[in-house]
Amino acid sequence: MNGMWKAFHHPDISLPVVRRRIGLELIEMLDVLGDVAIHGAWSFLQNRSYPNPKALEQAVGRLSRQGLLVKRQGLHTPVLQLVDDAGPRSEDYFRPEKYWNRKWNGIWYLLMYDIPEKDRLYRNVLRQFLKRQRMGCFQKSVWIASHDIRAQYADLDEGAALGAFACLFEAKTVLGMSSEKVVWESWDFDGLYAVQKRFCDIYADNLQLLEEMVTPGMDDLMRLAAEEIDAYRSALMLDPLLPESLLPRDYKGRAVFELHRKIVHAIRTRLVEVNPT
Repeated sequence: MNGMWKAFHHPDISLPVVRRRIGLELIEMLDVLGDVAIHGAWSFLQNRSYPNPKALEQAVGRLSRQGLLVKRQGLHTPVLQLVDDAGPRSEDYFRPEKYWNRKWNGIWYLLMYDIPEKDRLYRNVLRQFLKRQRMGCFQKSVWIASHDIRAQYADLDEGAALGAFACLFEAKTVLGMSSEKVVWESWDFDGLYAVQKRFCDIYADNLQLLEEMVTPGMDDLMRLAAEEIDAYRSALMLDPLLPESLLPRDYKGRAVFELHRKIVHAIRTRLVEVNPT
């Protein structure tokens, strides 16, 4: 049944952005009705201003929850700051299948910017933020994603004034390159393979040791659990979690996830044995 429905797509319409605007318009309408009822239409018209402060506040709030703090400075370029301990959502780590199982619609989203040298700090923080969002660096000032990022771009434009420096494009081809070539140019899959293979090698051995232990101690089990989850996060931290159709043939992210699930299950089983109550 899921495959029978046609998806709505239009390059100039982002449904998440439309939904946000509808919500804001509803709030605006309620404000209008309240102001008109209490103060009259003339005072209402005198006190309205543009841009919409609610839209700005909400965009800044969404960016903050993703780890990007924005300090507006009037007409000057905003100050951007990353929250050090913010990174990909835990859902990205623990439910990566939903990303792998996405059907790619064949469209690349390219964010291109030209940020002057005097705003170098803004540019550097932006690059780190885009990397945290699992976008690929196709070139120094060209970032790419395989999924629709128009809602995220709208927040960066509204909250961080990115529209003054950048444009967002849709493309079905990138310089005539194959999708495989685009992926290899944009993400460091060689480095990712090395990290993920190391995780698989080490924790396959640890899983075997765990299964062979007769009476593992509680401290040993808890230490293994803590070390494994840190290693698992490290193995997926730089993984773009692309749809299956775009992944390289030697990609080991799925193997990392399956091994992680086996280890978690084995640790839980042994913990019950050690402490059955």
